[in-house]
Amino acid sequence: MAQGYVTRRGKMWYAIWVDSEGKTRSKSVSTQESEARIFLERRKMEVELARKHDCEAVLFEQAAEEYIARVLPTAYKPSTVVNMTSDLRAHLVPFFKDAYVCEISARDLDSFIAERIIDNGASSGKTLREINTFRQFMNTAITWRYASYNPGYLVKIKARNVNSISFLRPVELKSLFEHANPAWRPYLMTAGLTGMRCGELAGLFERDVDFTEHKIRVRRSVYAGKYDTPKTASAIRDIDMPPSLERELRAWVDSPLRLKTQTGILFPSRYGNPPTSFVGNKITLQPALEAAGLPKIRLHDLRHTYASILIANRESLKYIQRMLGHRSVKTTVDTYGHLIDESNMPAARRLDEAVFLGKKPAEQDGRAA
Repeated sequence: MAQGYVTRRGKMWYAIWVDSEGKTRSKSVSTQESEARIFLERRKMEVELARKHDCEAVLFEQAAEEYIARVLPTAYKPSTVVNMTSDLRAHLVPFFKDAYVCEISARDLDSFIAERIIDNGASSGKTLREINTFRQFMNTAITWRYASYNPGYLVKIKARNVNSISFLRPVELKSLFEHANPAWRPYLMTAGLTGMRCGELAGLFERDVDFTEHKIRVRRSVYAGKYDTPKTASAIRDIDMPPSLERELRAWVDSPLRLKTQTGILFPSRYGNPPTSFVGNKITLQPALEAAGLPKIRLHDLRHTYASILIANRESLKYIQRMLGHRSVKTTVDTYGHLIDESNMPAARRLDEAVFLGKKPAEQDGRAA
């Protein structure tokens, strides 16, 4: 990818870039940063076009299969490999099949996005994932000299706000636990009171439950029946265990309803294997929802339920991020921002009281200063 940046000198914005011969160029463009950036992108594109003749002519389909075979298995987790392979073979290859990798432009990619969303009715979120797969593929294609630049970074998709996530209210969560099959109640309680992902629940062993420190330690995940590290480095975490869950798990460890395994799987299936997502959703969750008269949700929605309760309880964003295993607070805000906004409406009243009534924070909470 061509190199360049914009910088301000006095009132003017300058574009600085490296041309196709490796020389650094500089140009005073405008008093507006946005105009300088547009100018810079055009110059960088010109540089990349000038380099195109150095790239090997390889069809997208051939390069994609090479990428699937040589890069994906060693660079990504199995679940990610499945998703990226599907993105390439099911959608990207059929569209770019007869195109040379070095000739794919941002305009071509915009046409792909339009076809997926407008013609095929794909969601913006799904299409964004496909574009991210394309970007990763093109990064490798550049190192292989199949392309000179990555058009994936020149297109944008506005993903819809994630404001339609499903979750249960606290009273509904309690009812779910009460109507659950006793053989699976501890599993559902752990899901709803820790916010763990399905694969993380499946990866729990007895030794991961620390009754002394009152924590559950997330150290592994299960995908397609195989143990692996959790989704990200931040997903390796210790989750605070509420007293009700601790009592349930203390009884569960020695319960006759629990199948004992050599490895000490905390929630084994009847065959002694880690529970699959099918078991978690169809065998465990759905019967409990029906018995409680609750609407259908997914097991992953218990993670949303956990987060929504923490938000309603005014726990700090940093704490919620740590408990959920998000990579950053931004991820937490992007996912649950609309709930945070709703739960913090009283903040405006507290601001009013502080400014116009002279109340201190302790007095606002009903406590003596």
